[in-house]
Amino acid sequence: MGEGEIIGVDLWTEIHARARRGEAKQEMARELGVDRKTVGRLLAQERPMPYQRTIICPSLLSPYWAYIQRRVTEVDDNAYRLFQELKAQGYSGGYEMVKLAVRPRRAERDRQAAATVRFETTPRRQAQMDWGRTWAHIGAQWVRVQVFVMVLGYSRRLYVECTRDQTLGSLLTCHQHAFDWFGGLTEELLYDTPKTVVLKRDWDGRVIEWHPQFWDFAHYYGFTPRLCWPYRAQTKGKVESGIKYVKCSFVMGRQFPSCDALNPMAQEWVLTVADQRLHGTIFRKPAEVFLEEQLRPHHGTRRPTSPPCCAGRSRPIVL
Repeated sequence: MGEGEIIGVDLWTEIHARARRGEAKQEMARELGVDRKTVGRLLAQERPMPYQRTIICPSLLSPYWAYIQRRVTEVDDNAYRLFQELKAQGYSGGYEMVKLAVRPRRAERDRQAAATVRFETTPRRQAQMDWGRTWAHIGAQWVRVQVFVMVLGYSRRLYVECTRDQTLGSLLTCHQHAFDWFGGLTEELLYDTPKTVVLKRDWDGRVIEWHPQFWDFAHYYGFTPRLCWPYRAQTKGKVESGIKYVKCSFVMGRQFPSCDALNPMAQEWVLTVADQRLHGTIFRKPAEVFLEEQLRPHHGTRRPTSPPCCAGRSRPIVL
């Protein structure tokens, strides 16, 4: 095939789809990062080659293939993030070629997700919380950001806050902000097993040693903490999906003028974008379904937390 290329069915399909849209061979070759002769040869084939589980990419990506294989899991199969990082390393090809290289992994992950039974809850019953980590373009720098996400299980409405760490103080303060944002809280909250929530547990979840300050906080606000099964993060799939959505739709590809602007922009994005989208699972807008949540009101005064997440919500991160 030349240049050590192994062309998979995805590339054949992409080229034929572009040809039906009337794109020129030279344009396809440039955007996909392949030789023009390769485009012509694949267009001449009536059907693609047998499916290759791993696509060994054409010449423009070949020097970076080891980096892609190592990094793709760390960025959660995010092709655009990989494309940005590869460009910084000198990659001169197009985004489409990176997408094609990542596509088999994404397809496998989607098949595994489809095999997981989704757990739906009634209004006011449950919310899910988790942290995510990502890089944000703030000013002229790339800054590591911790992203707190809480999602209401019934309506899928989100609360998002960016912090500088995942300490107990940050966790509790973000909870308070989330309760204020929603105007109430659910009967129970589902967590993974961070040390800020649970110090020790057995496999069956019958013996749990909660973090004493977190347990006191939960008791004060009157919600029941729940833990997902060990090594089964799918049980809190709503918030896992929410974190990915926040990273891809809000953080990726956006430049923030300052740290002070990060959380106000996140709140505006939630109100105007996340709340108003037609959710892919419930097929309704979260803002509309939220009217049916009937959350339980929480205490009017905040319980002090120590240390605080930050000096104020307007200064979530220190560069």
